[in-house]
Amino acid sequence: MKQALLLLLKIVVVSVPLTWLWMEWGRSAYAGLFRQLAIPIYGYIGETTILPNAARDRFIHFLPFLVLMIITPRLSWLRRIVGTVVGFVALFAFQVVFVYVDYISTVGPGQQRTQEGFESFFPMMLLSDSLPLILWAIIAHEIVREFASKIFEGAAPKAEIAAGSEPARDPDEEAP
Repeated sequence: MKQALLLLLKIVVVSVPLTWLWMEWGRSAYAGLFRQLAIPIYGYIGETTILPNAARDRFIHFLPFLVLMIITPRLSWLRRIVGTVVGFVALFAFQVVFVYVDYISTVGPGQQRTQEGFESFFPMMLLSDSLPLILWAIIAHEIVREFASKIFEGAAPKAEIAAGSEPARDPDEEAP
């Protein structure tokens, strides 16, 4: 319990200042950087009218990814730094696709989304929101696996006992 509270405290201590920085400066700075890098990419595919304004608020998913990379215990510094850089590149690439799908799922630039357009855009919204967690789980897979095994190992015997049966025993273990 103490470790969980300490982890929660770390999340708050890291998240609050990063969120404040993002809202005060990072959001508009990233939007400018995104325009400089993404608009030429859209030009290569023949789309010259795409502007990322409509999807700009979803760009915040850099924050949960960065927080997870910072607070993950026992993650080596090399994996932490390289994983963060690779993750940021992957998030940027996804955002380029996300803005494109946002654009094509509307009737036209600045128009309302049709039902069919929403049906194609909704999965992108879900992926956008879950992508930071997915990338973190891939980068920190050993730690995630260890944490998950502790949770499920500890829960299984308790569930069996609560159901009225004896917990499974190791066949090599002597009976009491």
